[in-house]
Amino acid sequence: MEPQPHDLISCPYNKAHQVEHYKMHVHLQKCRKQYPGSGLVSCPFNATHVVNEVELNYHISSCPDRGMLDTQVYVTDDDHRPVVPVVLQPAPDSSADWEDDPQTSFVPDPSRKAHVIQKIRGATPSERRRARCQNTTQYRPLEMNPSPSSSAEPEPEAGNSSRRSHP
Repeated sequence: MEPQPHDLISCPYNKAHQVEHYKMHVHLQKCRKQYPGSGLVSCPFNATHVVNEVELNYHISSCPDRGMLDTQVYVTDDDHRPVVPVVLQPAPDSSADWEDDPQTSFVPDPSRKAHVIQKIRGATPSERRRARCQNTTQYRPLEMNPSPSSSAEPEPEAGNSSRRSHP
C-alpha cells in the first residue's frame, strides 16, 4: 500500500529521522550528503527508494514503479491498432491574388451588433444612473418599447448641467 502524503516515513540513512512522505525526496538529498560512505543507492525508477548497493538488482526487478517503464518500452498491442491509409489531397489553387480582390474587408452588420453599455467616467453617480437608464431603454426590443419618441429624456439636475455626458 502506498503511503499517504502526510504519513511519516523513516529515513533510510538515519532511522531517527521521521519525514512526511511528500517531503522525503528533499530530505534524502540532504542526508545523502551527510552520509557519503553509507553504501546506499537510489532506485532508477523512484528517487525516494533508497536501498543497499548489493540489493539494487533485486529491487529493480521488483520495484512497483518499474511498471511505468515497462508499459513504455514493451508495447505489444501494435496488431490491435488500426492502420489508417494516408490520402493525399490536391493542393489548393495558389494562382489567386488576394491583393487584387475588389471585395472590401469585413464590415460588421450594426443590426446584429451586441449592445454594450459602457461605463461613463468622470460623472456623478446620478448622471451615470441616468445614462444607464437611457441606454437600456434605447436597446430594448421594439415590442417592449413601442414608441421610442414618447420616452422623455430625463432632465439634468440643477447645478450639474455642465457635467452632462453622452454615451
